[in-house]
Amino acid sequence: MRTMPRHTLQSLLVALLLVGGGVAHAQPAPAPAPVPAPPQARQPGGPAVAPDTAGVTPFGAGLFVGNFAAQREDGLNADYQVLPGDRVMVNVWGSAAINDVFAVDAQGNIFLPGIGPVHLAGVRARDLTAAVQGEIRRRYRGAFEVYTNLLTASPVAVFVTGAVPRPGRYAGIPSDSVLVFLDQAGGIDARTGSYRNVQLLREGQVVAELDLYDFLLRGTLPTPQLQDGDTLLVGRIGPSVEVRLPTGERIGVELREGEPAAEVLTLVVRPNARINELSLRGVRNGSPIARTLDVTALSTLDIQDGDVLMFREEGHPQHVMVRLEGEFIGSSSLTVPRGARLLDVLNHVPVDPRVADVASVHLRRASIAREQLRTIHESLDRLQRSSMLALSDSAGEAEIRVREAEMMNAFIERARNITPLGRVVTRSQESQLNVMLEEGDVIVIPTRTNVIRVGGEVQIAQALQFRPGLTVRDYVRMSGGFSNRAETRTVIVMRQSAEVLIADNSTLIQPGDEILVPPRIDRKVFQHAIEISQIMYQIAIAASVLLRV
Repeated sequence: MRTMPRHTLQSLLVALLLVGGGVAHAQPAPAPAPVPAPPQARQPGGPAVAPDTAGVTPFGAGLFVGNFAAQREDGLNADYQVLPGDRVMVNVWGSAAINDVFAVDAQGNIFLPGIGPVHLAGVRARDLTAAVQGEIRRRYRGAFEVYTNLLTASPVAVFVTGAVPRPGRYAGIPSDSVLVFLDQAGGIDARTGSYRNVQLLREGQVVAELDLYDFLLRGTLPTPQLQDGDTLLVGRIGPSVEVRLPTGERIGVELREGEPAAEVLTLVVRPNARINELSLRGVRNGSPIARTLDVTALSTLDIQDGDVLMFREEGHPQHVMVRLEGEFIGSSSLTVPRGARLLDVLNHVPVDPRVADVASVHLRRASIAREQLRTIHESLDRLQRSSMLALSDSAGEAEIRVREAEMMNAFIERARNITPLGRVVTRSQESQLNVMLEEGDVIVIPTRTNVIRVGGEVQIAQALQFRPGLTVRDYVRMSGGFSNRAETRTVIVMRQSAEVLIADNSTLIQPGDEILVPPRIDRKVFQHAIEISQIMYQIAIAASVLLRV
């Protein structure tokens, strides 16, 4: 089997280090500084750790400050339904004369002299005069007029329980809003209570479900008439996010299943022309994430329980958020002044030097990952076009090209699913560069290790113990040697510091290195061997993954 000439392969590998699919190298600051000795305690003036949920005010907390209890209604609304015990004044003049106050009895009736019982229980206050007039007209045919007035309503006692500060039994009248009773119980518990899950129970059955956000955001609220012995049950808070406004206000917003999170957040925040940027911080699949984007993209975000959304006004934000990963002590999220540099931050990150490899600190940057992904996809697009347009001189060769195109398509499909890491090498000539940080940067502080990983085209992919003085050839031999598909003259060595070497078998290995042996692409078998090799190396460097064709 023929392989690529050695001078062709070497030229290719040199070119690979210059394309965008490789690991980015930070440009040195005007005066590179050595790596500082990390202190064991945070120093004054260091970057602010993103605070926890302390100080977050639930959206709607201003509802319950005693206003409802202090301004109880004295009268009854027009939708109030008459109950036993209520007192009704009835005035009749004309062919009949009545002028008295009557109490609604246990059967729901009032007894009018000369008329008899008139059933009023369940009649709305607005319909009271018509109901009395209808009953009198059944007995009198003369001309008369009727006027009624509902004087007092029977008081009710309602139990308020669940996530409220003062559960108990509270008095009111049937037409009182549920807000009156919640206010008497101290409102919704700020830490555990739900503003979106309030139930009205009657004899153990749910007769109404209330979402106080409907009242807060849209001005609507169901007004069920309360009865003696009813229970208001405030549920536990559901999934929620923290919203930070440009004013510094921090608001807890509760989400509801089936409701687009962006819809309620837009109503709560009410973005205006000045609020033009937001940052999202959260956890996905067990790993912290941080993103910054235009506020118009709010509806495209996958917002989940526990996320923090920071809205900023026009102009450049005064701070950026970065994240720590690896071996460090303290919070993983840091808010630092815009323009802060790597060493400035590392000076305030406590580490244990026994386990932290401070000499291999590097960055992961989203913009670099996007550029790596774009470069890989452009290379894949060119390869796919070339494989589909390949010419053949005979039917046999055409059949070979069809099978080759099928293999290319399978390879391209796998390659498109690769996620670049966006690593930025921040070390040059044994010194850490004081790189300016960007929003969303991940500062990686690797763990010290003596493990050497060997993978790719070897007989046994495995992790081996570091031994001083050993080379690539030694570790490959300890892994069973090269496979029959291996490119035996050139390997990829990935350092803890994110540096990538295109090395030969005599290269000395350092603690924590990873050796990747690429596959050999035979030009006699594959018409586009050089393009395939280039993409393989791009992916290996960008994502630490070796793909086979």
